[in-house]
Amino acid sequence: MNIYNKLGILGALLLLTLACKSTQPIRQAEKTLKGNWTLTDVSYSRPGTFNVKLYNDAGANCFKGSVWQFVPNNNTGTYQFSTDGCDTSIKNIKWTIPLQGAQDTYSFMMKPLTVKKKSIEGNKGFRTTLESLGATQMIWSQKLQFEGKPFKITMNFTKNE
Repeated sequence: MNIYNKLGILGALLLLTLACKSTQPIRQAEKTLKGNWTLTDVSYSRPGTFNVKLYNDAGANCFKGSVWQFVPNNNTGTYQFSTDGCDTSIKNIKWTIPLQGAQDTYSFMMKPLTVKKKSIEGNKGFRTTLESLGATQMIWSQKLQFEGKPFKITMNFTKNE
C-alpha cells in the first residue's frame, strides 16, 4: 500500500471519528428526553393576554398541563391535553434534534402525524429552540414577530417520574 492510500484511509477514519463525536451530545439529549413530560407553563416575553395557537393545534391554555411522551429509538412521541374543553385525544408526532449549527442552542423539530403515523400538514413541521434539557426540567422557546416587535413564547416542562 502506498503512502497516498494510507493517508486516504487515515483521513477517512479521522472524518468518521469527528462525525461520531459531533452526534454524541444529540444522542445524550435524546436519552435525557426519553419518557413522559408535563408542559407546566407557557409564558410570553411581554405582559398581557394573548390568543396564541401553538403548533397549529390549540391555544396555550390547552397545552398547559399536557402530557408528552418521547421515544428516542424511532423519534416518535405523543402529547395529550388534560384541560376541560380541549380535545383530549392523543396526538402523534415525529421529532428530531438536528445537528447544532453555529449557535449555542439546539433546535427541536416536531412534525404532527395522523393516527396512522402519516404527516398531517404535507410533511411540514415546527422548529422550536431547545433552551435547556436536564434530567427533570426542559425549556423550549419560539421567537416570533408580533406588532413589528420581537416576541418570545417559552414552554416549561417537568419530567414525570
